[in-house]
Amino acid sequence: MCGICGVAGWRRPPEERERLLLAMRDSIRVRGPDDAGEHLDDTVALAVRRLAILDLSTKAHMPMWDASRRFCIVHNGEIFNYVELRRELEAGGARFRSASDTEVLVELYARRGAAMLPRLNGFFAFAIWDAQDRSLFLARDRVGVKPLYLARHEGALWFASEPKALMAGGVPSRFDEACWEELLCFRFTAGERTPLAGISRLLPGHWLLWRDGQERTRRWWDLGAAIASQRDARVANEAWFTRTFDEAVALRRISDVPVGVLLSGGVDSGSVAASLALQTQEHTATFTVRFDGEGYDESDIAHEVARQFELEYHDLAVPVDGLLDDLRHASVLRDEPLAHVNEVHLWRLSELAKPFVTVLLSGEGADETLGGYVRYHPLRQLDALREAAPAVTAASHALSGNRRMRKMARFLDLADADGLVLFNACDVLPNELRLLGMAPADEFPARRAYLAEGRAAHPCEPVRQAMFLDLHTFLCSLLDRNDRMTMGASIECREPFLDPRLVESLAAAPTHMLFSGWRGKVMLRRTMHDRLPARVLRHRKWGFGVPWSAYFRRSRELRRLIGMLPALEPIRSGPFQRQRVRALVDAFLAGDDTNEALIFQLAMIAIWYDAYLGGAR
Repeated sequence: MCGICGVAGWRRPPEERERLLLAMRDSIRVRGPDDAGEHLDDTVALAVRRLAILDLSTKAHMPMWDASRRFCIVHNGEIFNYVELRRELEAGGARFRSASDTEVLVELYARRGAAMLPRLNGFFAFAIWDAQDRSLFLARDRVGVKPLYLARHEGALWFASEPKALMAGGVPSRFDEACWEELLCFRFTAGERTPLAGISRLLPGHWLLWRDGQERTRRWWDLGAAIASQRDARVANEAWFTRTFDEAVALRRISDVPVGVLLSGGVDSGSVAASLALQTQEHTATFTVRFDGEGYDESDIAHEVARQFELEYHDLAVPVDGLLDDLRHASVLRDEPLAHVNEVHLWRLSELAKPFVTVLLSGEGADETLGGYVRYHPLRQLDALREAAPAVTAASHALSGNRRMRKMARFLDLADADGLVLFNACDVLPNELRLLGMAPADEFPARRAYLAEGRAAHPCEPVRQAMFLDLHTFLCSLLDRNDRMTMGASIECREPFLDPRLVESLAAAPTHMLFSGWRGKVMLRRTMHDRLPARVLRHRKWGFGVPWSAYFRRSRELRRLIGMLPALEPIRSGPFQRQRVRALVDAFLAGDDTNEALIFQLAMIAIWYDAYLGGAR
C-alpha cells in the first residue's frame, strides 16, 4: 500500500530534519506514487508515500490523526476486516471522516492501544505518534508480509519500509561480513539481522514502544502459543478449509482499484484464481511468466486455468539479453542480495501487470502452511531413507545431473535430527563452504531459536518442525521478495493463504491431514478437486524455477561476470582462498553443475554489492 519512514528523538536543526526526512520519503517513491505527506515536531518526524487502494480521495491522506488529535499514524498495508472493526467503533460512538482502513486503525489504537493487534486480519507495518504521551509505537503483522527496518543513529530511533530510506537520511551502513556464512547457506539472513551493518528488522508479530530515548519491544503474536490453544479444538477439516479459504480470498479482493492474480501452473495460485472467479463477475486479469525449456515453463497449464474460469490471460518471457541490468535493478529494489532466483521475473511480471491492476493476489504461503515442499518428504521417512543411504549415494553419482538426488545424498550425511530440520531449505551446507577455503562456524542463533520453538510445538515430528521453522525464516524472505518486486512496479501483493485463521489452525492440524504418502498439500488438493483441471492437480511441483545455470553460460555479459567473481568485491576481500574460488568458477563454466548453488549466490552477492553499495543506488 505505501512506504513509511521516520525518526524519534532527532536533535538536528528543524530545516535539516525536514530536508533529510523528505529525502528518506522520496527514496521510496515507487512504493507510493499517488500521494505524500509528513509530520514534524520537536521530537518526532513521520513521512509516507501512498499507493491509493482503499478510499482514493484526499480524505485518506496520511499522516492521519485520530478524532481527538492525540494520535498520528503512518501506515503501510491493509486491514482486511476493517469494515467489521469500523462498525464496532461506530457502535461505541466513533465517527469517521474517510472510508479508509487507516482511520479505523488509528481510532482502534486510540481506544485499546497495543491490545487491538490480535483483532487485525491483514498485513501491516505502522507507526503511531502519541502527541500527549510523547511516545512512538511501531508494529508489524504476524508473519511479516510488510517490512519495517530499524536503526539507532545520533541517539535517535530511525524506521523505514526499506533500508534505502534510512541510508538516504544519513544512516551509515556497509556490508556486514559476519553474514557470509548465512547468506551462502540459506541465501538470506533470519531474525532481526540484515546484511547491512547497523540496520535491523522489527520482527514479525512484534511491537516496539519508544519514549524519551528508551525502547521496549514485545512479541504480540506467538505461533507456538496459538498451536497449543487450538490443538484440542480440531478446527481444521476440509469443509472448514474451503469456507475459510474462500473468505480469505473475499477479504483480499476488497479494493477500490482493479485486482488481478499472479498465476502459475501450480495448485496454489490456481486455487486463488478459481476462488476469485467463483466469487465475482468482475473482469479479472491474470499474469504468468513464460520460459523456454522443459522443466521450467508452466504457462500452458496456467492458460488452461484462465480459460476454464474465463479470466483474462497475459504472459511474459524475460529475454536473456539485458538480464544483468535487470539483476542490478532488482538488487536495488530488494536492498539485499537476491535469494530466490526469480526476483527479476516477478518484478518484470509486475511491470506488465501495472497498466491493468494495482493489486495482485498470490499463492504464497501455501507450501509452508499446507506442507507443499518436496524437501519435506524425507523428514517423514527418515528411518527408511537412512537405511537406503548407500543406494541414494550411488544413485546421486550415477545421476549426477539430478539436483534433487544430489541434495538428498548430502542431506542424509547430516547426522542429527536438528541438522536435518535446520538445513532442510539449504542448497549449500556449512561444511561445503570449505570448498572456498572458508571455516564455517555453523551457529545461526535466530534459526536455532525458532527451531527450539518448533520442537516444543511439534515434539517428535521433524516435518512439522521444518514447516514451523520455514514460517519464521524462509517464508519471511519470500515475502520480502514479493513486497519489493511488486512494490517496485507500484503494485500491492496479497496472500490469501496467510490469513491468520488458516496459518494458526493449519499449524495445529494433525499431520495426516496435510500429507499422504509422498504427497503434500492433501487438504488443498482434495478441496480443489471439483474446481481445478485434473492436469493442475496432477502437476509435479516445480516452484517458480529459473534456468540460471544456462543463462550464466549462454549470456556473454553474465558469463563474463561469473569468470570475474574471484576478483569482485566483496568476494575478493571475503574469508575465502582466491584460488579455490577460481577453481569452482572454472569448473562451473566448463559445464560442471555440482556447485551451481554456491556460484549463483556468490554472483548475486557480487551484483548486489556493486549495484547497491557501490554507488549505483
